[in-house]
Amino acid sequence: MTLGESTTGRILPRSIDTTNDISPCILYTNDTYINDAKETVTENRLVIAIPPEVAQVQGYGNRAPEDYIERNEIFRIPFFTNYCQAWKGGNLGHHIWVSVKITAITVAGTVIFATLTAYAFARMNFVGKDVLFGILLATLMIPGIVQNLPNFLLVNEIGRIFGTEGWFATTLGFSFCDQPNCWINNWPALTIPFMAPAISIFLLRQHFASIPYELWDAAQIDGAGHVRFLLQIVLPLSKAALFVVVLFAFIGAWNELAWPLLVTVGSDEWRPIAVGLQSFFNEEANFPHLRMAGSMIAILPILILYAFTQRTFIEGLSQSGLKG
Repeated sequence: MTLGESTTGRILPRSIDTTNDISPCILYTNDTYINDAKETVTENRLVIAIPPEVAQVQGYGNRAPEDYIERNEIFRIPFFTNYCQAWKGGNLGHHIWVSVKITAITVAGTVIFATLTAYAFARMNFVGKDVLFGILLATLMIPGIVQNLPNFLLVNEIGRIFGTEGWFATTLGFSFCDQPNCWINNWPALTIPFMAPAISIFLLRQHFASIPYELWDAAQIDGAGHVRFLLQIVLPLSKAALFVVVLFAFIGAWNELAWPLLVTVGSDEWRPIAVGLQSFFNEEANFPHLRMAGSMIAILPILILYAFTQRTFIEGLSQSGLKG
C-alpha cells in the first residue's frame, strides 16, 4: 500500500438527528492510497464523534461529507498521513540533518574542552584556581537568554576577522571563507560558544576530584604525566560522568531556538530543527494535528536516547556530587 495525499480533519455539519446512531457532527479525515490491485482508493476515517448537545452549543463547521460515518467506524488501515505531511511541508528532513551536524560538533567540542578545563580545576594547582572556579560557578546563575547579546557581539566580531574583509584577508591576503563573516549563518556560531558550558565543567570537576590521589602518586612513580594520567586513568573511571555531559550537550544543542534565530539570518542552510519547527508552526497555525506530528518527530531522538540510557544518566549524576 502506497500512502498518498489526504485532506485533514474537518468538523462536519448535519441536521440534528440521532437515528441510526449517527453523530450529527464528526471530525474525520480522508485517506487516499493505492491498494493491491493498483487502484486509487479514498476512504473516510472517523477521528471523533461530537455529541448532539455539544454540536448545538458550539455550532457546526462548513463542509459536509459525501456519506455519513457511523460511530462504530474504526481505523481499519493504519496510516501516518500527518507525519508525512509534516515531514514534507516543514522540510524537517533538512532541519534534522542540520541539527545532527550541529549536535555532533557541539558534543565533540564539549567533551574535549570541558574535560581539559575540569581536569585543570580538579587535579592541578595554579594561581587563582579557586577564584576562577568561583566565577565559573557564578555564571550558572546568569540566564542563558541574557548571555545571547554579548555572545552575538563577540561571535560577529570574530567572524569578521576570518571573513573576506577581516584581518587575515587584508594583512595576509587570504580568508577562511567567501563571505564577509565566516561565523554568522555558519556552523561556528552555532557550536563554538557552547563547547565549554559551566555545568559540564562543574560536573566533571566534581567527579575528577573524587578520584583517589593515590592513583596519581602511583602514576607518577611509573613516569606518567598529566596527559597520560588523564587519558589512561581518569577518563576510563569517568564514563558515567562523561555520558551525562554528552547527554546535556546533546539536548541543549538539539533544542536550542533563540540563539540560532540570531545567528542564522535570512538563510535556512544552517537552521536546526527547533527553528524549522517554529517556521512550520507559523505556516500551519490552523492545523494542530500537523503541529503535533512535527513536534513528535523533533523530540523522538531525545526520547530514544534517554530511554536507553536512563540508568547510566542517573548513575553519572549521583557520582558527580560525591566530593566537592
